[in-house]
Amino acid sequence: MRRFAAAGALIIAVSLAAATGASAATPSPSYQLGGVGLGTSFFGNGIGSTGDRGFFQATMTTDASGAITGTFSLRSNNGSQLTGAWSNGQTTVGSAAPGCGRQQLTVSATLTTASGPLLFNATVTQFRFLFRGTCTTLASTMQGTLNPVPVGPGAGGEL
Repeated sequence: MRRFAAAGALIIAVSLAAATGASAATPSPSYQLGGVGLGTSFFGNGIGSTGDRGFFQATMTTDASGAITGTFSLRSNNGSQLTGAWSNGQTTVGSAAPGCGRQQLTVSATLTTASGPLLFNATVTQFRFLFRGTCTTLASTMQGTLNPVPVGPGAGGEL
């Protein structure tokens, strides 16, 4: 009888472990992001709305019109990963110091992911210097948010 009880307990424990391992971790619905940039590459930390924390890497390039392209990847401490590509992005100059000083950019873009689109809004501060007659960005900081696209009346979504 003890063997059956021990075997039953072992089967239950293995079943629970398998069920727990099979459930995939999901990223938070939204994140607060902060990081630094070198050239077109950014990296930093994110804090999720459900309490998870993660590390992100992103590439962002802009064309002459300010349109954004690139990729984004965030790996969370809960085992989830969020990856996607930027689309519908726009960069505008919020403020700029005279000459080639510090410049603040307002950035907005859509991150297209497998689980749906997310809105990215950030302030990027560029630290620039004059090199061979051209303003060149040495490094950047970025503070932003990643949130679900609003849906419903007045949000531009479907009813």
